[in-house]
Amino acid sequence: MRSATFRSYRTYTTGLLLASLILIFSGTAAATYAGKNGRVAFVSNLSGVYQLYTMNSDGSDRQQITNLPPTDNSLWFPDYSPGGQRIVFVHDQTGHLELYEINGDGTGLVQVTNDGLDKLFPHWSPDGSQLVFLQVDPDLGVGRITTMRSDGIGPRNNLTPEIPWDCYQPEFNLDGRSIVFATQSGGLISALWVMKADGSNKRRITAAELEAGGPDYSPDGRKIVFYSQQNTPRPTSIYTVKPDGSGLRYLEGPIGLYPTYSPDGKQILFSGGGTMLIDAVNLYTMNADGSNVKTIATDLIIGGCIDGNCLTPDWGANPE
Repeated sequence: MRSATFRSYRTYTTGLLLASLILIFSGTAAATYAGKNGRVAFVSNLSGVYQLYTMNSDGSDRQQITNLPPTDNSLWFPDYSPGGQRIVFVHDQTGHLELYEINGDGTGLVQVTNDGLDKLFPHWSPDGSQLVFLQVDPDLGVGRITTMRSDGIGPRNNLTPEIPWDCYQPEFNLDGRSIVFATQSGGLISALWVMKADGSNKRRITAAELEAGGPDYSPDGRKIVFYSQQNTPRPTSIYTVKPDGSGLRYLEGPIGLYPTYSPDGKQILFSGGGTMLIDAVNLYTMNADGSNVKTIATDLIIGGCIDGNCLTPDWGANPE
């Protein structure tokens, strides 16, 4: 598995400036909330075009839950709401990457934003009242980590400086008081930082040589799982670290991308598989300590995934 990168971007024929998010020959995680294990959301082109799917965590009962216009964009970044009822995701049917929400059964689709600014990496706050995401001005080529109400109403709060493609993959901690994110700040390839939910008190928590990205908080908020060697052509590894930067641990599982905890905190879901230019087409689970790796789905992207970013899965809680 090659690493993912979140620095280079490309323009689609729609005129939309969209993250290609990958280097040639290279390969976000989503927030996990405590609860009983529910279904897994992912994006696939099994129907011939990219659509949103869900399935059981063992790979069974695969269901397509969207029927949106065809798009070449595989970067939907689905994220389950804390209770597992709703999924927020990104789509470009308006010509820009806007935020949408849908029920887990495919009903209740709504468009949350429509302002011509591209959005990436949306994640819910623990109480479901807010979203945090990267908001990008496609004309200026700059982006900021931003929060807003989850219904899209009201002002938006910019939490990071307006720097070209510098900060990405934000996610609330489970107390809602802090946000972890990846950034190239300080001239690094990539590192994980934590800040308060208002954007203050930013501090780096991973060493430069890890080139860390794709963070996901554990359901109890005590650990962050991530992959190494983001923004490089080197193979990735999966690690965990405490939110204060201590307790770094390498997991014994295989190399992969986009690790995300199960709602009960006992397992980790991640994407991987493939060779050369065809990467990240399979989904796996392993125990939270890296043991007992299982393949739950294979060949989820027809034709493979050149950039390795096609599968950005999330594991939702079972709705009560």
